Amino acid sequence: MALLVVVALAVRLGALLVHRDLSFDDSVYGTSIVAMRHGLVPYRDLFASQGPLFFPLLFAGDLVGLRMLNGPRVIPVLAGIVTAVALWATARRLGATPAASVVAGVFVATTGSMLWTTGPTTADGPATAFTACAAYVAVGSRIRPTISRALLAGALLGAALATKPLMFAAVAPVMVWAARSSWRALLAIVGAAGCVWLATALPFGLAHVWDQSIAFHFDKHGPLAPLANLGFVGRTLFDRDLLLVAAVLVGLLAARWNPSRVSRADTAIIGLWLALVALVLSFERLVLVNHIVTLIIPLALLFAARPPPARWLALAAVALVPLQALQLSSIVIPVGYHGRAEQVIDQLQSLPPRAQAMSDVPGLVWQAGRTTPRFLNDPSNTRIETHRLTTATVAAAAAADTTCAVVIWSFRFGNDLPGLRAALQRDRYTLSENYAPNEQLWNKDSCEP
Repeated sequence: MALLVVVALAVRLGALLVHRDLSFDDSVYGTSIVAMRHGLVPYRDLFASQGPLFFPLLFAGDLVGLRMLNGPRVIPVLAGIVTAVALWATARRLGATPAASVVAGVFVATTGSMLWTTGPTTADGPATAFTACAAYVAVGSRIRPTISRALLAGALLGAALATKPLMFAAVAPVMVWAARSSWRALLAIVGAAGCVWLATALPFGLAHVWDQSIAFHFDKHGPLAPLANLGFVGRTLFDRDLLLVAAVLVGLLAARWNPSRVSRADTAIIGLWLALVALVLSFERLVLVNHIVTLIIPLALLFAARPPPARWLALAAVALVPLQALQLSSIVIPVGYHGRAEQVIDQLQSLPPRAQAMSDVPGLVWQAGRTTPRFLNDPSNTRIETHRLTTATVAAAAAADTTCAVVIWSFRFGNDLPGLRAALQRDRYTLSENYAPNEQLWNKDSCEP
């Protein structure tokens, strides 16, 4: 276990310490937690597209991190460590060999989909950690069934769903492991999961939570395209998780030569879990790269249940580790801002002490130590496409007395909100920096450094 903790932390230190946004989600959630430090509340003042537990969880991690600039990344990094350890422990409980369990844990600690969701700030990483812990408790409940274990498995599953609703495919394996012989255990799991979700949602108002974290996702545009989605999943696995996928395939091919200690029934449950996740992703209207992490736990458990011979695994590692290292170098050893972005950060930092700023890449605001106006923490193109963010709402936020700068840094403010620049000029903003058509800094005339 100590080895997994050290490895998981080592490959995430770069993401924890680098001063820049590492992805759009990272920038949105980092900015949101800085806004919460100044009293803004999720759903009421901040758009919250994830489950109701997510922002409070990040805020708690931010407190543990002493509110350092990258404090919002504390919980995702801890989630990466917890997931690797929970996976290893679950594999051992299922009967996998010590060596296969450790290797499976190392895969989870170092594979790309986990690194990109448990280094940068995302909801997917913490939700995966809760899911892995729920699976661990469920397997233990199968071995020694008690109502208390069923309740704990349900509570952890509820925490996963309250962080990221997309994790619902894990309901099936948890229930099969923990409640397949007891209707009381089944009720305990369902009741505990529901109570956790309600307990986290009620303080924010059920209507607001439903509208932003659930209904919002059903409003996304785009036709159902199962084959295209599966193709996207395959490409992402190749780019981020090639070694893990190769190890699983080799293990399945070599199963007849390498008998496993994990029962066929448990292997079938893992396979069912994997198939359900693939089915969910195939019918998702907007599959994003972070969503692929939902496949990692069942894939790693499948590897532990049917590991390839050591020689075959060594050959796969020799062939693929260099390519995997090259693919993941930008998240393991990220670099800070430079050039134009660094200049914009400097100018945002020079604003008056209580001044707010906003950008379609909100990480620039976050890393400058600034806060955004209400509901401008998430300027995603999905919000724009669903008309939850319009030129009028952005212009109104820019006109507020406390807002002193607007950074147009992508197509979102640059192209998708027509008339925004004209509105800024009417509100007495001056174009201070014009690096490119969609790389501009606008400063309000009344805000002096």
